[in-house]
Amino acid sequence: MMKKILFIAIALFITAGCTSSQSTGENAEEEDMTEEEVTKVLEQVFSGPEEELAQLYEENDFEGISNYYMNQFEPYFTEEYMTDAINTNLLSSFHQKAFGNDVTMEIGNQSVEQSEETETAYDFEMQILISNGQKADVSGRVNTNEDGEITRIHYNDIQTLLHAFDTSVETEEGLFNYDRSRLVSRTEDQAYQPKYPTIMPFEVDGVEIKAGVMEQKDTLLTFTFHAETNDRMELKTVKDGDIFSQDMETEEVAIGDQTGRYAGNEGETQRLIWKDGSILYELKGNVDGLSKDDLITVAESFK
Repeated sequence: MMKKILFIAIALFITAGCTSSQSTGENAEEEDMTEEEVTKVLEQVFSGPEEELAQLYEENDFEGISNYYMNQFEPYFTEEYMTDAINTNLLSSFHQKAFGNDVTMEIGNQSVEQSEETETAYDFEMQILISNGQKADVSGRVNTNEDGEITRIHYNDIQTLLHAFDTSVETEEGLFNYDRSRLVSRTEDQAYQPKYPTIMPFEVDGVEIKAGVMEQKDTLLTFTFHAETNDRMELKTVKDGDIFSQDMETEEVAIGDQTGRYAGNEGETQRLIWKDGSILYELKGNVDGLSKDDLITVAESFK
């Protein structure tokens, strides 16, 4: 009798062990599968646009573009988040920028790992290589539900990637064309919208934006344009106000059909002040090789 009981106990123990091992294996397999699918989605977002998608953009085939993204991503998203992703251009914004600048994306180093704090979240780091020679690092988190469907994609910082798409073109005067649209989108919620340069004296590598404080909160915006070198320029815009310049020795200069004030010398800090409508502009900086005429050309490019 004791032998029979012992045999049953051993059998139950073995069966329980096998069941536990099988369950653990299934969970690990599900986690691996979700990580693979998250990785695949990120690779699709950060590469291309491939020829088929580029052709749709070329033809302005908006229905075709929408169907393309639905076919590519719908199997991995919840129905609700798929709709949000389409409506907010979450999946298409990088492809649009790449196509608009006639460049493509490839992925260099990448890392996708399940979060230690949240089993249904995956943290990622991606190195994006742009065909214009630029590169950018993007990190973020992808959240999924219990079924492994994506419920959210969050980017920590995408400004470096958005800037990396720009292909700067040097003008005959040795200046550089500048895409002002990024500044327009970044300041659309401000109290006023100034004009921005379409030509700069260097290839812009980044722009800092600072709004006024206290009583100047809705009347002052300051922009600092940085180059890959140490060069930088500051643009101050004031709505319905003035810029202090009483102690400066200035000369009157023509800026297109407008009149401005210039101060400084080449090789030193140069400053140009002019008014357009209700907004006063001050552009200043000490940029290697920048002449007074160059500075005026930059001011005349504002749109």
